[in-house]
Amino acid sequence: MSKKITRTLAVILLLSMAFSIAGCSKIEEFFDLGDSHSRRERRRRDDDDDPDETEETEETEETEPGETTPVPTIAPVTNDLTYPDHIPTYEEIHPVHANGTVSGAEAVEILNDIEDEILTDSFEGSYVYASIYFDDLESMGIEFDSIGWGDVEFETTQEDIDDVQDVLDRLYSIDRDSLDTDDRIFYDKVLYDTELTAYAIQYSAFNYYESALKPLTGPQSEVLFILEVLDFETVEDAENYILVLRDTDRYYDALCEFEETRASYGYVNSDSVYEEVAESFENLVAQSEDCFLYDSFRDRLDNIQGLSNADRDALIEEHDQVMHDIVFPEFQECADRMRALECGAPEVGVSDYPGGDAYYAYIFATQTNSGRTIDESIEQLEAYTDSVMDTMMSVAASGDSSWMDEYLSHDYSMGDTQENLDYLYDIVQEDFPPIPDHDYRLMTVPEVFEDDFSPAAFLGYHLDRFDHNIVITNESSIGSTFGITCAHEGYPGHMYESLYHRAATSHPYMYIADSIGYAEGWATYVENYAFKYFSTSTASTLVRVEDQINSILFARFDLGINYEGWSLQDCADWYNDITGSSINATAFQDAYNLLLSDPGYGIKYGLGFINTGMVIAQLQEEFPDASDLEIHTAYLNSLSGTFEQILENARYFLENDELTTPVDEWGDEYEGVTVVTGGNSGDAGDDDDSGSGSGGGGLIGH
Repeated sequence: MSKKITRTLAVILLLSMAFSIAGCSKIEEFFDLGDSHSRRERRRRDDDDDPDETEETEETEETEPGETTPVPTIAPVTNDLTYPDHIPTYEEIHPVHANGTVSGAEAVEILNDIEDEILTDSFEGSYVYASIYFDDLESMGIEFDSIGWGDVEFETTQEDIDDVQDVLDRLYSIDRDSLDTDDRIFYDKVLYDTELTAYAIQYSAFNYYESALKPLTGPQSEVLFILEVLDFETVEDAENYILVLRDTDRYYDALCEFEETRASYGYVNSDSVYEEVAESFENLVAQSEDCFLYDSFRDRLDNIQGLSNADRDALIEEHDQVMHDIVFPEFQECADRMRALECGAPEVGVSDYPGGDAYYAYIFATQTNSGRTIDESIEQLEAYTDSVMDTMMSVAASGDSSWMDEYLSHDYSMGDTQENLDYLYDIVQEDFPPIPDHDYRLMTVPEVFEDDFSPAAFLGYHLDRFDHNIVITNESSIGSTFGITCAHEGYPGHMYESLYHRAATSHPYMYIADSIGYAEGWATYVENYAFKYFSTSTASTLVRVEDQINSILFARFDLGINYEGWSLQDCADWYNDITGSSINATAFQDAYNLLLSDPGYGIKYGLGFINTGMVIAQLQEEFPDASDLEIHTAYLNSLSGTFEQILENARYFLENDELTTPVDEWGDEYEGVTVVTGGNSGDAGDDDDSGSGSGGGGLIGH
């Protein structure tokens, strides 16, 4: 199998990796329900509305959600791209097929070969990402033709399509029922992902619907943090790092060229989106004189045994020269090239493009990790929204205002990041299974990036080990629910889930390629679960459901904008309907821009959360005597398949009382958690009193 096709086959893997940083959503910054709890009855939309209302609608120039304001149609200026002509059904993408006949060692060998091909070829093209994900590259069989960021390739050929079909044929040949539990769970996921890839690879237009350089989640948003975690043990490591810096020019030129090619096909972002991308690059340029990477490079040189002073000075001089003369000038060039694409294009969702509705359905499947249709999910979101709003209204209408003081001045936090993680590590153990011994360190976001970075993020690297984990916090976003944010990123959220799954399976694909909807669904579920560790009052219930409604609203906007063609005014109308507010549409512009530039951003949180909660609620209903610890263990042992697969597997574990954890299986080899105190892991933050001290505090966990 060629490297190129395996990278194509790994599109699901690369989407789920999201360039490796699992960041806490910025959703709460876009929505603030404030004290608008006086919900009015939601308007019901009928096709046969009273015609007498037409005049008022025309006068105010408002439209109902689902009805789009006429905008210029964007169409490709050339005809050499291929498009789908309809939205695919689940059965079209995942056809029913006979069970294969290959079993035993031969079946396992086929599975292992496919996994090795996907992982090895996906990472072989990028020294950067291979070095982030694996400490022992040699054991993975990963080699490099060149040292750098990797290729930017989007074109596909018939050979690529044939190679994906070959993978499918090999998977279809396997007798699934003959596999043991770990192999069967892996088989189900890799088959699901490959079938999605086989669908998407048919249409060359799919390569151009979305920008590569997105304002919030593009590679420029985390490039400095990724460079920070490339470790040095030898002089060659430091020299390779400098080669990576030199390659920044080529790599980001290629990304800009892709954006220019995309625009030539007619897929043009609005001016405000291009401006936000340009500003994100200029925020990097603003770091040119005092970037933390200058000191970090020097600190990492200290890890090289026997490095002479002369060689050290030469490396530092070369590093600083490359940063000043290549890296930061390249970022300024990117800003200029993005602004050059501004052309007054209308603000339209991806469904306005030819075949865009089918593309969004594909993205929907990859991001939500579920076989539910979009229409079913819209009904699901709206029903959940009504339920949450009813909860809020019942509190407001109860006549009991004893909760008001706590609500207005709540502080669900134990202090700084490390203090919250220490507290959470201890207290979650009664409800969640144990995780491996591990280390982590803390970083804070440099001030210049605070406006464009999530409130917090988790970065797991060297996933073949347990001691390389980073929790990144944005000091400007630390608020009254900071402990809940730490639960999302740390225990029992991203870091916990990543550590557990690294220990729970022999297949790295399962934790490297876990769906982002699965990962964010779990982190958002436990974020809400963790409220009980800080308060169980009526006030905390209200804060918790407001947190939920923000995620749900953002998911609904995502579907409205990118599937139903909602305008900015449509979003405001829908929001005002369910909250009883009268907020002007311009207040939603930032959220609207984000979802235009990053279709699927909202659904991974909102629907990921709902689907996670539905699976767990279903298990609780079917197994009423099971504790939360047992339910969570069964869920986590089911790994990161689709939510339908997770439900099936968790049922099996609970029915057969197979709730052994990976730590249980290790027995005496597991000695618990080692606390790493300040300084031992290094510190990439600003200073210790800012909450960015290094080291593990409590113990932690994607």
